Amino acid sequence: MEFIIYVLICFMIFMLGGCFGSFFNVVLYRLPKKEEFIKTRSHCPECGHVLKWYELIPVFSYIIQRGRCRKCMTHIKAQYLIMELLCGGGNLWAFLALGGLQSRPYEAIIAFILFPVLVSLSAEDIKKTEIPYWCTGTIAVLGIIATVLSIFLPSDALWYEHLIGMFIISVPFTVFTLLGAMGGGDVQLVAAAGLLLGFAIVPSVLIALVVGSVFGITVKLTKKRATICFGPFLALGIAAGYLYGYKLIQVYSGFLG
Repeated sequence: MEFIIYVLICFMIFMLGGCFGSFFNVVLYRLPKKEEFIKTRSHCPECGHVLKWYELIPVFSYIIQRGRCRKCMTHIKAQYLIMELLCGGGNLWAFLALGGLQSRPYEAIIAFILFPVLVSLSAEDIKKTEIPYWCTGTIAVLGIIATVLSIFLPSDALWYEHLIGMFIISVPFTVFTLLGAMGGGDVQLVAAAGLLLGFAIVPSVLIALVVGSVFGITVKLTKKRATICFGPFLALGIAAGYLYGYKLIQVYSGFLG
């Protein structure tokens, strides 16, 4: 019985992430067009068909409808399904890695917002080679919340470590940006993530650099011309750093004695 309840909770966490992914899909689509995305109901961009509740179930509605609008049969971009899967999977990953909601519930709640935002900025960076301001702004707000909570509640990072984390990587990245080695959006993302992660931003960026370098070398060997966005790798590193950053720091400190 307990196992069934646990599976149901995991399914609900996954669906919650899928709902975030579905919402952020709408934001990414409407915000550049300066369209309202809070009060206006979801609808087909082609025929204007207002979607029913059973057409808005993350992942399942897309699969059941075979990726098409029920009214005009226009193909729906696979991005919607991919983002719902990634956001749902990301939230489930965070839930399992943080031990559910038992130890530090606020860490899981922050993760449930952080991970869909990371997926969203990755999608936008791949599509337009730019990181939306609202994504970095949301992460910065989460960083402020985490900093304040660290004063009153048990946390891996002390309040001043959050402030140090905001500058420890963003300052070198700013120098690289002035030299033309990376974009300004990456600097803003690292600064916002540093405020959230504290010293854990260091292993986060190292993970991003290693994975990004391996991917970049592979692409360069197979394709002569290719644009490689660093945002998705930073997003992956930030997600891993949020869950395992201080554990990695402890392991490294153990090797040093």
